[in-house]
Amino acid sequence: MKTKILTRQALIASIYFVVTYLLKDISYGPVQFRVAEILNILAFYNPIYIIGVTAGCFISNLYSQFGIYDLIFGTLHTFISLTAMSKIKNVYVASLMPSLFSFIVGIGIMLATGTTAGFFITTAQIMLSEFVAVSLISVPLFKVFEKNSYIRGNILYIPFS
Repeated sequence: MKTKILTRQALIASIYFVVTYLLKDISYGPVQFRVAEILNILAFYNPIYIIGVTAGCFISNLYSQFGIYDLIFGTLHTFISLTAMSKIKNVYVASLMPSLFSFIVGIGIMLATGTTAGFFITTAQIMLSEFVAVSLISVPLFKVFEKNSYIRGNILYIPFS
């Protein structure tokens, strides 16, 4: 991996972590809204961003009250969602993947708490949170970014090599 790409992945992971940590009161728990999830849409534009966003999620989950369960299931959710997003050609459909796979986080929380009570409510809340962050906020935001030739050519569509 070229230094430029590795540097960008570290930058994306850092941004994800810093935003999540600074907004930790709303970023963790069964009822959460992670503003950093806005970065998920980057995987639609270039699959290379799966690495940075997933790494940022993993580092952020080190601070979760759900411990190892959030490290495993939360990070797995991000990786699967972003991989699916990178395979879909329509940005609106792709933006639904984090919501679709929210049950993975619900399973992790269920295992962490040792109870099935609230599984569907927790999963539905995470689905809604993902929908708002990715579909309602990041898609329109990145549509604006696409119009900027510098962002389009140097950030969204960076080459693999």
